[in-house]
Amino acid sequence: TNATKWIKNALKYKQVKFIPYNDLESAEFVNEGGFGIITKAIWTKIHDYVICKKLTNTINIKHDILDAFIHELKMHLQLDPTTNKYLLIMQYADGGDLQNYLKTNFKNLTWDDKKKLAFQIADGLNYLHNEDVLHRDLHSKNIVIHENNAKITDFGISKIQNDQNSTVYMGHFGVIPYMEPKHIYSFGVLMWEISSGYPPFKDSDDKVSLGFTINNGTREITIPGTPIEYENLYKNCWNKEPGQRPVIYEILNEFKRMNIGIESIKEIGLDSQDKNLDDLCKQMDNFNE
Repeated sequence: TNATKWIKNALKYKQVKFIPYNDLESAEFVNEGGFGIITKAIWTKIHDYVICKKLTNTINIKHDILDAFIHELKMHLQLDPTTNKYLLIMQYADGGDLQNYLKTNFKNLTWDDKKKLAFQIADGLNYLHNEDVLHRDLHSKNIVIHENNAKITDFGISKIQNDQNSTVYMGHFGVIPYMEPKHIYSFGVLMWEISSGYPPFKDSDDKVSLGFTINNGTREITIPGTPIEYENLYKNCWNKEPGQRPVIYEILNEFKRMNIGIESIKEIGLDSQDKNLDDLCKQMDNFNE
């Protein structure tokens, strides 16, 4: 398939490292998605957990979405000898996803902590924007926390594939509250969730009706004690009129005014290692021709 050829060529150019399968131990099932199975395993070289994505449906990965797949390469690819399926090896997030992290740690978070989490997500979106990737499934289950830093995940194949097939993505986690395709709206919802500690409209069972009410302008109420500058920012992000929402650099400037994000941006959001894949993208363009 095109995907298999792409992976083999990536290995040939040595832009992606090959890990012997025997270096992975104690694999545990985590989840299953449209293009593969997610497991957790110990990488013996670092004596720590990594996340493994096994691509089980590569025949359906269209040629024109392989560029998006590049952006989900976090560490390494390698081959499962028992199935001949490639594994995508990614950093394991010790804090789990944002939704569960807030559920467990919310009482211990200061407002500076909350602002920092929101800024890190915005910074990750800025990086994706600069790489011409639009995250169409941005919600708190697709944000993971590692060493108290937020990182965006699951921004590869499925986003473009979903965009080709449907206008609203329901998904396993029921992400109607974040449903508008513009990621700035979804970011505003995430800011509210960080301020509250729980998902928006968590008591709503009728997702279809909820979708209509959100389209008509219904939003969650402000949590008491929310700093006014934080409240104003997320309300601007989820403005009913898309043209009235701030662009990502304006959002980052607002965090700077809050004295958040003045430190080095390179250490948060997405790993700088992803930027090393730019040369690989160009090489893959030549290969695809």
